[in-house]
Amino acid sequence: MMDITEAKVVVTTQREIDNDSRGGDWFYLSDYGDMGEFYTACDNYFPDESNPVFRYPAWENIPDILINEGWLCPNFFEIRDALEQLDESETDHFLSWCNYHGHNIAVDDPHLLVTNYRDNHASCPEFEDDTLEIPDDVLACQSISGSFFDIERNSLEIFDDNYD
Repeated sequence: MMDITEAKVVVTTQREIDNDSRGGDWFYLSDYGDMGEFYTACDNYFPDESNPVFRYPAWENIPDILINEGWLCPNFFEIRDALEQLDESETDHFLSWCNYHGHNIAVDDPHLLVTNYRDNHASCPEFEDDTLEIPDDVLACQSISGSFFDIERNSLEIFDDNYD
């Protein structure tokens, strides 16, 4: 189960990768309110580089649609704020719902998507346990149907090789 509020990413630079140095560190995205704050922290971590090209070799609790090694979705913090409206258990289902309906959370308005998701699923009942109660009248019909539809007996009569 993914908890985007606990998202973290390893940030390094292309220069660090080219020099085979182990520069870079984990950044907890919950420490930042928007992309500007995040990039300021990244710039401060690499003070020797004037225009660093940031790379993200590892991440946790971030959907792959929002990140790859050379890109972090510019709307990440807005998406994170929108997903905070959902329960932690709903996040994976919400992302599957977006994928199934052709929504791209990296591009589409995340607050509108969450609202549409909640509106469409608010009327769906949540089952509290896995047991299903079968009414007594249905159970009574089961004994009738079990003897009435004797499929095995009829299959021999219909598909028997002896047609005479």
